[in-house]
Amino acid sequence: MIKFNEFIVEATTPTTQLKHIVHPEDEHLINGKSGFKNAAGALQQTHEHIVKGKHNHEMTMKYDGSPALVFGHHPQTGKFFVATKSAFNKTPKINYSHEDIDLNHGHAPGLAAKLHDALDHLHKIAPKKGVYQGDMMYGKGDVRRNRDGSASFTPNTITYTAHGREANHVMNAKVGVVVHQKYHGRDITDMKAKPDVDRENFRRHADVWNKSPLHDTKSTNYSTKNQILFRQHMEAAHKLHSENPEMYKATEPHQGDGGHLSTYANHVIKTGEKPTVRGLQQHIIDKHEKELSKLKSEPARNKKKAEALEHVNYIKANKPHYENILKLHEHLQKAKDVLVGTLNQDHGTLTHDIEGTPTSPEGHVVLHKGKHFKLVNRQEFSRKNLLRVRK
Repeated sequence: MIKFNEFIVEATTPTTQLKHIVHPEDEHLINGKSGFKNAAGALQQTHEHIVKGKHNHEMTMKYDGSPALVFGHHPQTGKFFVATKSAFNKTPKINYSHEDIDLNHGHAPGLAAKLHDALDHLHKIAPKKGVYQGDMMYGKGDVRRNRDGSASFTPNTITYTAHGREANHVMNAKVGVVVHQKYHGRDITDMKAKPDVDRENFRRHADVWNKSPLHDTKSTNYSTKNQILFRQHMEAAHKLHSENPEMYKATEPHQGDGGHLSTYANHVIKTGEKPTVRGLQQHIIDKHEKELSKLKSEPARNKKKAEALEHVNYIKANKPHYENILKLHEHLQKAKDVLVGTLNQDHGTLTHDIEGTPTSPEGHVVLHKGKHFKLVNRQEFSRKNLLRVRK
């Protein structure tokens, strides 16, 4: 068995493709000390972005679309294609034709249908060169006309409703998409994503509703009270960080993408409970119990029980460090929530609801030093998304 003092989790590095975006308050649970610096920097950058009323690609509105689409002209073949994020797999799934879609995605009819729609229509607006990523908002038969003339669609958890002229465009278009990234590079396997989408090079076409994700903060009301609250939580976070540097090394065995600290952060969003050291220990026990139920041999079961006990005892012996790492998470989340609440005052041109109850936009994405972070109200949106029964 690996001893905890010999257990080192490698720090994750930003991927070249936009496959997974992290909540800033989780970043130190994944990458320790450097993660905190990244997260604090991203939150401070967002704060300054709002204060200065900026309007650029460093911060965009996040749309609850599905699936994520990668499309454009292949950098080597020049041929137009559509794909999911599996375009960046070791064995890429790239679709130049409807036959490719059936071959690569026929096992998932719903996904395949969206890709067929994308292949039929996105080439009508795509620049002649370039690879892009966006969210599919709707395809054939997904939009409904409401009695008041508005048009609604539900790509995932949130229902979006367009009004006036935009409703007519949405209703008449064959597909809807939000394009938020452009890829740079000559080889699709190592392309790098940046939010500098050259929207001026996209063509307009009645068959495609192409929504810009840019968020103008010039008129955002960032109250003095909220700015003070943001600074208070950030000061508390920086104080914890500077006065308890040993907490990162002590909690390292449970850090990492998919480590117990980050999975526990998601767990408490679903349950609504406050994160605690005792709760983390119970979370680990429950995970091992689940794995234990699949084991038949007594030696394997005993080994799994011993692993769980070792985790629990290690955390108990380092309780102050785990308390600090969770307090840090709380302050970062509360600072972020101030920013999210401020940004979500502006819903753009669309209204939002979840199963008939009005809600805020999903959130925003900020690019800080080459890494993307999502600014989402986890108690409102993430919890509903995690608990939602997918049909």
